[in-house]
Amino acid sequence: MKRFLTLAVCLLMLPLSAQAWWDEAWTIRKKITLDTQAAGIATEATGVPVLVRLSTGNFDFLAANENASDLRFVAEDEKTVLPHHIERFDSTNELAFVWVQVPRLAGSNAAQHIWLYYGNEAAQPVAATGLYDASQWAVYHLGEASGLPQDSAGAGHHVLGGTSTPVPGGLIGGAARLNGDGGLQAGDATLQAATGFTFSAWIKPERADGELLAFGGLTLSLRGGVPVLGVAAATAPGGAPLALGAWRHIAVSAGSNTVLYIDGKVATSLPAAFAPAGALRIGGGLVGEIDEAQVSTVQRTEAWIATQADSQGQAGRLVRMGQEETTDTSGETGYFVATMNNLTVDGWVVTIICVLMLFVAIYVIAAKALLLSRVEKSNPRFGEAFDRLSASLRSLDAGAQEHARQLDTLTAPAEQFHHSPLHRIYQVGARELKSRFHLGDPKAPVVEHDGVTAPSVSERAMLAVRAALDAQMTRERQRLDRGMVLLTIAISGGPFLGLLGTVVGVMITFAAIAAAGDVNVNAIAPGIAAALVATVAGLGVAIPALFGYNYLQTKIKALSNDMTVFVDEFVTKMAETYGD
Repeated sequence: MKRFLTLAVCLLMLPLSAQAWWDEAWTIRKKITLDTQAAGIATEATGVPVLVRLSTGNFDFLAANENASDLRFVAEDEKTVLPHHIERFDSTNELAFVWVQVPRLAGSNAAQHIWLYYGNEAAQPVAATGLYDASQWAVYHLGEASGLPQDSAGAGHHVLGGTSTPVPGGLIGGAARLNGDGGLQAGDATLQAATGFTFSAWIKPERADGELLAFGGLTLSLRGGVPVLGVAAATAPGGAPLALGAWRHIAVSAGSNTVLYIDGKVATSLPAAFAPAGALRIGGGLVGEIDEAQVSTVQRTEAWIATQADSQGQAGRLVRMGQEETTDTSGETGYFVATMNNLTVDGWVVTIICVLMLFVAIYVIAAKALLLSRVEKSNPRFGEAFDRLSASLRSLDAGAQEHARQLDTLTAPAEQFHHSPLHRIYQVGARELKSRFHLGDPKAPVVEHDGVTAPSVSERAMLAVRAALDAQMTRERQRLDRGMVLLTIAISGGPFLGLLGTVVGVMITFAAIAAAGDVNVNAIAPGIAAALVATVAGLGVAIPALFGYNYLQTKIKALSNDMTVFVDEFVTKMAETYGD
């Protein structure tokens, strides 16, 4: 058993750096998985500039050069250096946007990846060449602090005219704000001679109407928030209206036909062929923000556009950052294996028990948090329904049968109240209340309030209803507390189990040393380190269990208070309606 567990741990802890390392001068690397399967990209995309977002959560800015001169992107073969362009690298605020040219992305593939290398103080910056293919006519990052937007694709196709206001905090670095006064104008002879055309950009509209793109007979506009594609005299709406104040990716590809994409998905198309003419106008009627406008002289594929849209968006699923790896992890891995090899049988037993307790604690925390979340959402919905019911009962001038029927409108199980303890408490209260209406008795007592007649319920009967409500409330509290005892066991038992394993391990270590007669630090240290694993395991159980327990207890207490308030409210409102 010991050998099996040690082997399993060793396999899990094998350093990824055992794979080929591109250049030993770079001390750190991260795997970047490009998951087209998760992104829903089914076909191959080639020559796509993919955006890699770096932030505090996925990148160690302190380990990289301040000017990002040591950033290198390497293909999956660990040999080919990929072209990249740094749009922004802010080591102070720990935020960066880097564009990487990926030669080929297979569709529906979750395993393909590239490598990000850094950690070389002597590295020099590299020129951002080869990032875009020859068909990329212009790329406007729109991050300029002043002046007209400049082309970052390298061909010099800068914006020729128009007005825009810089927005420092756009979707990708800086953005530009347009005011619907003509937008941005660009174009030259190479664009006029193109046999295809693709335009893409991120927009954040503030008005539901306005022109987004115009190029000869090709237009794209917002009409009531709906993107409308136009070619010559033909138009086609592109689905549902876009929400105002939210970033959305739009793209138009034209060639043998013309296709409109929203967020990388086909929204509509027209069979009309592309016919370039006149100047290119971007956002002529847009009131709002625009970011990352790109123009190509070919009709890009659906996979190419989908890859761009997913990698550039904040909720994208294509780019997934891996763990940090270093060139020298042998010492760390060796210490761990040596420690586990010296762990005694009793240490293994304690550690395994603690691991099992941790899994149980995590399951209880997750299950209970999910339940409480559903209760928190369901209770307010039922509270609103009960308020409406109680108001209607006060104005209902009818006999016991009609009042009972009205009470029954909320007693039937409903999906929206399925998780609400208030609903179950109400069911008990309504049942107890109806049983005191003397249904079918024409001489049943009635009470009149403000000219409205209702069944009469005595004060003694209301006390009995209150007792039934309190009993159900107690059952609901027990239901919310169910399973919490397992967390208290993990909190109190985990550290003691760990301490027991450590004490026994130390005792065995010293007994073995005494028997061998070899008293030196090299003989003692491995056994002591292994014995302390049990304490670490015990604390590893107790700490998350303690945090989860306190968090859940706070929520349970708040829900219990809600139930107490509801019971008081139910009794008071029913007494107001039916009290004699």
